[in-house]
Amino acid sequence: MPEISVIVPVYKVQEFLPACLASLTSQTFRDFELILVDDGSPDECGALCDAWAGRDGRIRVIHKQNGGLSSARNAGLEIARGRYIAFVDSDDLVTADYLETLHTAITREQADMAIGAVEDVDEQGASLPTPALTTPMEEGTFSGRSLLSCLYSPQATYYTVAWNKLYAAGLWKSLRYPEGLNNEDDAVAHRLLLASGRVACSGRVVYHYRLRPGSICRTGLSPSSFDAADALCDRYEFFVARGLPADLQDRALAACWRRYLSLSAQAGHQPADEALRTRWRQVQVRMRPLAGAAARCRLLPLPVRAQCLRQALKKI
Repeated sequence: MPEISVIVPVYKVQEFLPACLASLTSQTFRDFELILVDDGSPDECGALCDAWAGRDGRIRVIHKQNGGLSSARNAGLEIARGRYIAFVDSDDLVTADYLETLHTAITREQADMAIGAVEDVDEQGASLPTPALTTPMEEGTFSGRSLLSCLYSPQATYYTVAWNKLYAAGLWKSLRYPEGLNNEDDAVAHRLLLASGRVACSGRVVYHYRLRPGSICRTGLSPSSFDAADALCDRYEFFVARGLPADLQDRALAACWRRYLSLSAQAGHQPADEALRTRWRQVQVRMRPLAGAAARCRLLPLPVRAQCLRQALKKI
């Protein structure tokens, strides 16, 4: 069995996929399988996946109907055989020592998760004129529970996203990404951290995130934009259900309301779009029971608390 399973969802990235796969197949750490999930891509990605599998025996390919990023990751998890799991987005790049760095950290620290730093690169894969790095609040090894508050820090991306991490496979035994929704990382990051007894956090750059205008997180407001508020609402309810500290619950509550208010303000200035308003109404129904808690939340200024109440009752 391979030591590591690397799962790469693939969809409409034929321009960037070869560079991604080249960075993975040239890793200094060799004991891994590379699972490429062709998520019904309409371009040449499927053929590219098969061609790469034909010349590297570590590559396994799944061809499936399009179901979105979460569905593709879940399909990879179903067949992964590794002791550890990693995710890479198919338009990004990793450093040559990406797996070696994370594997060394997770095994040395006997951790459930290892995290590395991220550098944003331009569409051609080159460093930006002013380097843009996503680094940890603090380097070292910590309990996952103690890192939950970092999800609300300026460095939240470091702890939230799926792809700068190496996970013990056991973390995924009963956990999958929510399908049919965007912001899937927001929906699972807290669950992974709480399940991790030890997390090794490094400031060493292992991942290059390619900035592309057409990527999911860089498109304009759409019905799926409200998935972000939905995921943060779910996180708050998760913290409450598990009796986590009140200050952490307050942070989670403030974050989901701020996201919902921001999205509502944008949606209110959009031309009439029934699909957008339908999704907006769905999330409003979920947010409405949290209006009372928002009125008592110490992290929300009084005018914002009043705004929460108005938005909870607003006719959309």
